[in-house]
Amino acid sequence: MAIIAIGHQKIGAVSSNGLHRFKEDTMLHRFDMSLDEDANRLSIKEFAVIGPKLRKSEYYDHTKEIYSLINEVSYDGDIIRAAIKKGQKELILELRSDYFFPILPWIKTIAEQVTLLFNGGREHFTELFFDDRTLLPEDN
Repeated sequence: MAIIAIGHQKIGAVSSNGLHRFKEDTMLHRFDMSLDEDANRLSIKEFAVIGPKLRKSEYYDHTKEIYSLINEVSYDGDIIRAAIKKGQKELILELRSDYFFPILPWIKTIAEQVTLLFNGGREHFTELFFDDRTLLPEDN
């Protein structure tokens, strides 16, 4: 089977039966961030929904999907605190690595939530959901 794509947008696949359109060509992501004050560690887990997603309903609830863990990173709390003091750009540079590199719109939101975890008081866990469809132009 060969994938047909225009840029990053998959539009179909060619098999022995001819052209087949994809049900859905985007992915749902979830990022769980937790701060362990005792261990002085920040943990970020990246999850994604693997497989087709039927999201045509007006009442679609992304939290009911089955997310698979695809990556987990851990950071020294003191290093993250120092990066927060230097600003969002420095924090983003600290959070990103060869193994964890969310796209810019998402890493900005992740950095904001990490800052709240460290400066916000009692909450030590936060969860973010992202849908790739929000990155596509309206005519797709």
